[in-house]
Amino acid sequence: MSYVSIINSGMILFMVLSNLEKYGIDIDIARWFFPILFLGILGLVFLGFIEDRLGFYRTEIKTSQKRNPQMNEILRRLDRIEKKIK
Repeated sequence: MSYVSIINSGMILFMVLSNLEKYGIDIDIARWFFPILFLGILGLVFLGFIEDRLGFYRTEIKTSQKRNPQMNEILRRLDRIEKKIK
């Protein structure tokens, strides 16, 4: 996780906790903010680990690395042009 995403998650958590007080749920933001943020980050790391172990990431990489037919045609044409130049 990048620092920007951690800061963004912290801001979203702060907004959620402050909005809970508007709806009558009394919560001490200063006391609960960092433990909830830490547990959330640990949860995301754990879910990422599970996702990696189940192979979802490898399947996603395989799918994203496939080229579409138009790009393959463009690359073939570029190869032919390079061969003609040589």
